[in-house]
Amino acid sequence: MTGYVRDRRGLTVVELVIAVAIVAVLVTAMIPGLGLWLSHHRIKGVAGDVASCIRLAQMMAVETNQTCRVEFDSGAGIVRVFDGGGVATRTITLAESDAQFDNAEGGGNGLDFIDHAPVDGLINVSFNSRGIPRDEQSSPLTPPGGQDGQRVFLENSRGEGYWVEVTPVGNVRYDKYKG
Repeated sequence: MTGYVRDRRGLTVVELVIAVAIVAVLVTAMIPGLGLWLSHHRIKGVAGDVASCIRLAQMMAVETNQTCRVEFDSGAGIVRVFDGGGVATRTITLAESDAQFDNAEGGGNGLDFIDHAPVDGLINVSFNSRGIPRDEQSSPLTPPGGQDGQRVFLENSRGEGYWVEVTPVGNVRYDKYKG
């Protein structure tokens, strides 16, 4: 009998079925939490992408010694970066990441930035050759209320929200504000 136990290799069918059942129960228990985790990281990633677009425009302006800009299209949910020649170098479509501008925040379109031409639905932030941000009329950014700068508000379908802020001296940061 001891020789049989020593020569035995592998798993029996019963042991294999039990192991698969345990893994199935664990995976089933993890699925709801995985959806929340994925949704949270998508909106955080979009906020990081928008912040990187702003930084990209700032760095291109300093590097090329030309005014570069970031355009926020609140109607279409698009963020674009334009170089000094007016060529779009990067585009983010918020809907691709289950995100949108939070219309309950900012000026009713998810943006704190001053819109000098509200009819077109576009808001532009430009950076001069020194990397200092300006509004659509080339005036310095002025923060509303008690904020450090002007903000873009983003949210996902679960109601989680992140803001991306540009300060008058050109610092860019983002953080969670709801959800």
